[in-house]
Amino acid sequence: MSTRTRAPRTTSARPTAAADPQDATSTVHGWNALVREDPPHPPPLPATVPKTVDEDDPRVRYHARLGLVETTDIRKGLLTARRLLRLNGERRHPCPHVAIDSDCRGTGKRTLLHHIGLGYQGRLEQLHGIDDSIIPVLCLNTPPDPRAPADWSAAMATFLGWDLYRTDAEGRPVLRMKDFTGPALHMMRSSRTRLCLIDGIDRLPTEDLQPTFDFFDYLADELSLTIFWSGIGSSDILREARTARIPALRRTGEATASLRPRAVPTLWVNRLPPRSGEHPDEWVSAVATLSAKVHLIHHEPKALLQYEEALYLITDGLMEHLAPLVAMAAQLAILDRTESLTPDVLRDAAAYLDLPAGEDTAGLW
Repeated sequence: MSTRTRAPRTTSARPTAAADPQDATSTVHGWNALVREDPPHPPPLPATVPKTVDEDDPRVRYHARLGLVETTDIRKGLLTARRLLRLNGERRHPCPHVAIDSDCRGTGKRTLLHHIGLGYQGRLEQLHGIDDSIIPVLCLNTPPDPRAPADWSAAMATFLGWDLYRTDAEGRPVLRMKDFTGPALHMMRSSRTRLCLIDGIDRLPTEDLQPTFDFFDYLADELSLTIFWSGIGSSDILREARTARIPALRRTGEATASLRPRAVPTLWVNRLPPRSGEHPDEWVSAVATLSAKVHLIHHEPKALLQYEEALYLITDGLMEHLAPLVAMAAQLAILDRTESLTPDVLRDAAAYLDLPAGEDTAGLW
């Protein structure tokens, strides 16, 4: 079979991801909808290959929502997070700050962060029923404003669904108040918020790190919050911030020489290792799980395993690359009417996503 990568199709024929224009986690209403959303189920499989198919075909849209799979690190992280949340619920030995770290981008840190929140709120609603006056989880993104210190109070107010701006006499938007901390704190206390998820802490400028940690340390004490911080280097960032807040640890004296920096529990989500004697199952399991989700007429549940070496070379073991590659290839297979994840279809999908699938993978298909 030819190993040449086919030229990408025209823009009009390229399948698009079924995505909301608004991030589903950016407001409490969107977050609650995500918590209560049923997982996507594959539509009925046609008996024969349809003569025509378009971008709105239910199976095309289904494959656009395949999502990531739970890797070994994510499963371990979810288990550890549940234990830490249970421990903090007892308030005997609280660990209010937890880092989610990795060795590179695209490993699934945000997936783990959101799954922790979804699982926590989901269990509460199963036990006690749905009550929209309760906001157990606060989900925030690091404010990316380089011109001023990060306004975390505004980020909290945005998640809570408040309108931050009013219109002045000349019709221009003006902030309703300079600091939303007081009202947000009152809202979270009355809503029994216990878990805060913060994504992208590595985007924060160095000068904002200590004020940010002090701010959330205050919230943790006031609300009995457990805070999960996600980002590359988050464990080192938190460890240094906690040490800087203890003057005794900054002094070099005989009395304090035995003190160590404060510990930060860390959930590691690294890229998947290639198949080897030491790691025989991790990559294979991820590929097999995605392969089983594919819903094509001529696709066998474990068909992708025959290409697992090539897929690792193309994706570098990153779920950020593997999941979109399989999802795009499945959409193309439906639109092409091939209904199978062949090497040509996989290379075509890789070309769309700008992933390497050229001559260096030729011998692996």
